[in-house]
Amino acid sequence: MDMQPLKKRRLNHIPLENSNGETSTSNLANNSTPSSNPAEASSLNGHGNLAKSVPSIVRPSRSGLARSMDNSIHADLFKLQRDELLGRLRPRYETKLASADREVHKLQAFISAIPDRDALPAPEAWKVLKESDSIDVPFPKPVALGSKLQLAYSKPTDISIVGSYARKTALLRDGNVTIDLAVTMPSHLYQVKDYRDHRYFHKRAYYLACIVAGIQKAPALTLDLSFAFQDDNMLQPIIVAQPRLDGNETSRIRASWKIRIVLAVKDDVFPLEKMLPNKSCIRDTAAEGDHPTPRYNATLRSECCSALYVKLLHQSAVRSNAFQDACMLGALWLRQRGLGASISAGGFGQFEWATLISILMREGGKAGRPILSNGYSSYQLFKATLQFLSSTDLIASPMFIQSPSFKFAHTKNPMLFDEARGMNVLYKMSSWSYQLLRNEARNSLKGLNDPLADHFRILFINKVDEPLKRFDHYFRVPIKKPEKETSATKFDADLAEMLYEKFCYGLGSRATLVYPQIPSTSIWPVDSPTPHPDDSLGTSVGLLLDPEHCRRTVDRGPPIEDKAASAVFQKFWGDKAELRRFKDGTILESVIWDNPGSSRSVVDSIISHILNRHFGLIDQTSRSGSSEALARFLPQQRLSQSDMLEPFKAVMSSFESLCKSIRAMEGLPLQIRQIFAVSPQLRYASVYAPGAGQRDHPQRAVECLIQFEGSTRWPDDLLAVQRTKIAFLLKIADSIDKDNSVSAARLRLERSRRKLFEQSSLDIKTIDGIIFRLRIYHEHELSMLEKALNGRVPCSSPKEEVALAISDHKRNFIQRPTHTQAVTNLSTRFPLLSPTMRLVKKWRDSHLLSSHLADELLELIAIRTFIHPYPWSLPGSLQSAFVRTLTFIATWDWQSEPLIIDFASVLTAQEIQSIRIRFDAWRKLDPGMNRVAMFAASNIDKEGITWTDRRPPKMIASRFTSLARAACDVVRKEGLDLKPEVLFVPTLGEYDILIHLKQEDHYSKKKSSFKNLQVDDVEGDSFDAIFDPRKLFFDELQELYGDDIVFFYDESTITVIAGLWNPQTGPRKWKVGLNYSTMPLAKEDGAEEDQVTINKAAVLHDIARLGGDMIAKVEQRWRDRTVVEKLMVQI
Repeated sequence: MDMQPLKKRRLNHIPLENSNGETSTSNLANNSTPSSNPAEASSLNGHGNLAKSVPSIVRPSRSGLARSMDNSIHADLFKLQRDELLGRLRPRYETKLASADREVHKLQAFISAIPDRDALPAPEAWKVLKESDSIDVPFPKPVALGSKLQLAYSKPTDISIVGSYARKTALLRDGNVTIDLAVTMPSHLYQVKDYRDHRYFHKRAYYLACIVAGIQKAPALTLDLSFAFQDDNMLQPIIVAQPRLDGNETSRIRASWKIRIVLAVKDDVFPLEKMLPNKSCIRDTAAEGDHPTPRYNATLRSECCSALYVKLLHQSAVRSNAFQDACMLGALWLRQRGLGASISAGGFGQFEWATLISILMREGGKAGRPILSNGYSSYQLFKATLQFLSSTDLIASPMFIQSPSFKFAHTKNPMLFDEARGMNVLYKMSSWSYQLLRNEARNSLKGLNDPLADHFRILFINKVDEPLKRFDHYFRVPIKKPEKETSATKFDADLAEMLYEKFCYGLGSRATLVYPQIPSTSIWPVDSPTPHPDDSLGTSVGLLLDPEHCRRTVDRGPPIEDKAASAVFQKFWGDKAELRRFKDGTILESVIWDNPGSSRSVVDSIISHILNRHFGLIDQTSRSGSSEALARFLPQQRLSQSDMLEPFKAVMSSFESLCKSIRAMEGLPLQIRQIFAVSPQLRYASVYAPGAGQRDHPQRAVECLIQFEGSTRWPDDLLAVQRTKIAFLLKIADSIDKDNSVSAARLRLERSRRKLFEQSSLDIKTIDGIIFRLRIYHEHELSMLEKALNGRVPCSSPKEEVALAISDHKRNFIQRPTHTQAVTNLSTRFPLLSPTMRLVKKWRDSHLLSSHLADELLELIAIRTFIHPYPWSLPGSLQSAFVRTLTFIATWDWQSEPLIIDFASVLTAQEIQSIRIRFDAWRKLDPGMNRVAMFAASNIDKEGITWTDRRPPKMIASRFTSLARAACDVVRKEGLDLKPEVLFVPTLGEYDILIHLKQEDHYSKKKSSFKNLQVDDVEGDSFDAIFDPRKLFFDELQELYGDDIVFFYDESTITVIAGLWNPQTGPRKWKVGLNYSTMPLAKEDGAEEDQVTINKAAVLHDIARLGGDMIAKVEQRWRDRTVVEKLMVQI
């Protein structure tokens, strides 16, 4: 029997709620339904349109409901954070800015009352104004005033407040608000052809000077007036008015607001077709000739259509309730990235952002449809705008709104031409500033797609504009301007354009972004001439590097058959260019950057060559130089190396040989299942690579684990397991002595007093001098310990010791091998990860925190910079990676936020949530953070306390954060003048005790005078390389006095051991059983009982006696006194 087809049912459209809670049944312009969730992303398809969403009915599962509730919670939290932040940054118009409103109304009255000035020839009008009113007219350069140019002044046709202040979208910036007052000049002052050759801008400058002269004559003037350039555009001088200070006012009042008086004209003053981007409006300059002047034209057009854009933005605010908040979110996002309306800040500010949203709400999509919907929430508008910026290249594919037939020659700058108002909205942007804007948009979107990232912090809290954090390579070039006459229409961008082109060609795929920083302009007094750019200009250049290609040592050029391209290549590189035949048989022009033995990176060598050849500068650049300087702290690490893992190749090769030798051994009772690497040296993360051969730094044994196959012959007693391991190690030692690659093997017994902890290991010295430490991993030992803890098997040790043994076993035998394998894989994936981890550890050691912060914790922190780099891109230099890591340490709120690392992007939302729940449980269980201060979890360690259990204590964690904040402050203040050495200088004045050790060779054992203590070392059978009496001395101090003194030291050098007295050893009531030496205190008046305190002098004498001749001196410092006591004890 045939099945009857099911009858299709028509699904009715389900109305959704908009961001204001109102039910909306209207479709989007692209026939898709906007999401009611303000945190949902609105994706763009390949054509720049929003992807359609088809409503459907799906029966939700339990996990689906949980996920939906979780998304709703995150959306509500994001909305609360957004509203709170905007509430703090939104000015209080009715209260705090009431005085500003009064001053604006006064200015309107003053300007309206300024009398007219008759037309005079330009030179005469300039002279009269200078002599009568002491005003220097801010004419744009070049100043070429002919007698035919008539200058006059008439009352303005309109004076109104414009900009973000008028739209109520202004944001506080350091407590300051800018108010724009637009003065519309009368049309009869201008002739039809005044758009040519700066004539409009000369008349405009005179009109502005007349306004200043009139305002200064106003009675009871309480404002200071000065000139400035609008958005760093030297064609547009403006007036800046700020409150005048007197003896009764504070500087805070002046910083609360300022008024900018800008000028405008009506839309029909000049013909629109004359100001299009493909027209030339400067005909008297031989250098420019009849070439198009798009920026000059757009600047003139921007003053003509000012009122049109005010109307456009007002209409957008009426059509969309979320438009205002979306503009404020965009302005804040731009501010945190150092982007703004001024040319020096990129030429894309709040006005451009608001205009872009307004245009995309009307059209820009397929078939003239809008890209954005009026029903979007503010977050949806914000994110969709970011998606448009990141996915649309307006340089390669210019966009013409309402003018599909308009065509002109291709330009190097972005083009968003608004035909309705006749202007390129992005006219102030250069190609490099536009690429930077798109890069920031891409980084933000990637951060929003990261489930472990704090999306709100990435978008609106983190400051991204600090050059040493943003750029991988940052330097300053002192270079003169071209000798040709440069007009103001160049926006002081000639040098930047030249540097951009040269570095883009020279660096090629090594750099993903070249960003020349145009210097900003400043205000100047109204009685002073217009400041002219200095002939000697220092231009800063920032580079974002591609980590995969930036160390490439060979540049392949064009083939020999392409004569034109080969000539360009040879001209650019000069003597560095050479003709080479490659392995594939091709003959190409090429450049080789291989410089063996040099510490200079390939990128730095290319920069020096370009500056020398094309700008005549030889080693005159003021570079950040931080990467090269930082690499000096890492032995055998050179940035010129194509392989950043080069220092560890010797130990990795030796480890592989040792594994082969162990696996080839015969006569072992059980077969070897696996050999694990667990040491930092075997995951490219130790500060000093084994085999460095440096006498002042003792070698650390390279630890590894060996696991045998399962067998029932293992004993069931925990102590017997330890004895069995010793027997296995002795057997391995006997067998490995016969191997030619091994010079010696020695059984090592641990000094631990806890019987359940690992008791033995085998030190193996290879013929290349590297010492390995081998331990045995028994897979059933953990279950035996857990049974002992639960009382299922008899155990003589207390349960506390059993719990500590379980934690130690999980850390050393389960988590450490897994962690080592993951870090090793990441080190090969990210070339800069290894030197970054090493440098962070060196920084920790330099500040005497070696014993308090686990290596694995610092590795996780460094890995976060590469796996979760947002709001920045993937670091491309050691400088940026190190500084960003310090920034995370400085800003990580470890008291309320866990550190979660996903090595392979495999964590699910439920797993992330379970980790956060575990973190919250620890905070409730241990609110004082006495056991777990920092919580660091990953996809391979979801417990989160493996590397932070009982260390660092809360005091050390706070110290760790404070040191990182201080380092970030130094980086921010010094900038290009930063000397990385200052970041590694410890502050010793904050400690109570300083134990200075002698700078002598203590790494060789001295022969004892007692016969029974003498050990005859056979040649080639010495383990002196890992003998470190200073480390043994520190361990002894930690064991004896660790409860009374908090010790600090640098593991790599150990030149000084610092200490802080435990506050619990202070004055207290005497009782029997105190575990430290005490002394009585004088009985104070009113005290009922005698008190005692720790006998500091006796303790320090005992420490000095224990250290013997290793100690140079012991200093005790009292933080409440300036006295320094030096205890010199000679043994």
